[in-house]
Amino acid sequence: MAWRSWRRIPIQRRLDDVSSFNITGSAPTLVAGENDLAQNPWDLEAEYGRSLFDARQRLVFSYQWELPFWKDAHVWYQKALGNWQLNGIVSASTGTPFTVYDSSDPSLQGQSPEISGFVGDRPNLVGNPNNGPKTASQWFNTQAFQQNTQLGTFGNAGRNIVQAAGFSQWDFAVSKNFRLAESATLQFRSEFFNILNRVNFGVPNDDISSPTFGQVETAAAPRQIQFALKLLF
Repeated sequence: MAWRSWRRIPIQRRLDDVSSFNITGSAPTLVAGENDLAQNPWDLEAEYGRSLFDARQRLVFSYQWELPFWKDAHVWYQKALGNWQLNGIVSASTGTPFTVYDSSDPSLQGQSPEISGFVGDRPNLVGNPNNGPKTASQWFNTQAFQQNTQLGTFGNAGRNIVQAAGFSQWDFAVSKNFRLAESATLQFRSEFFNILNRVNFGVPNDDISSPTFGQVETAAAPRQIQFALKLLF
């Protein structure tokens, strides 16, 4: 049985003032923390904070096991049950951060000159946003933010201060080779992605002007199963 593993260790904090080219714009996306717009282009120091990819802890574990029994099969049930191989990958990480913004444009700067055309304004911070119930209907504490009502000014909420959901997935595969001839082998393979069917939440709606503010509206793929036959010659 072959094992390949990495220990679960803390990752150093990643800080910057911009993490991407913001190709997708500032609307919520499945990838955590898409809003990299500076709300005040004349105050870039206010953008310093956690990077979009700042996952503090991550574990990746893979294994491969060739079942040891009936490798040299002689009867039918030995040929059917022997010579199987199991493979798997386990991936887990803590969540990455995202930014709460306000699409109502209280700073009166207008839309940003990008593909999606969203503004980069942020609301005011009045509490701890990470004390939320962490459910699909309300992931973070939405009451920790208040819209900025002073037109022509900027909110004081920082960039990437809210923590998104973590990620965990078990992938599993089982395969068996059937010798057809001296130089030909037929391989049967069955693969199970997210075999435990765990729900991995996407980034919640981070627009304070939206009626679904704080709600999780996307998730990663559920359990997927596929079968394959491969001829090796």
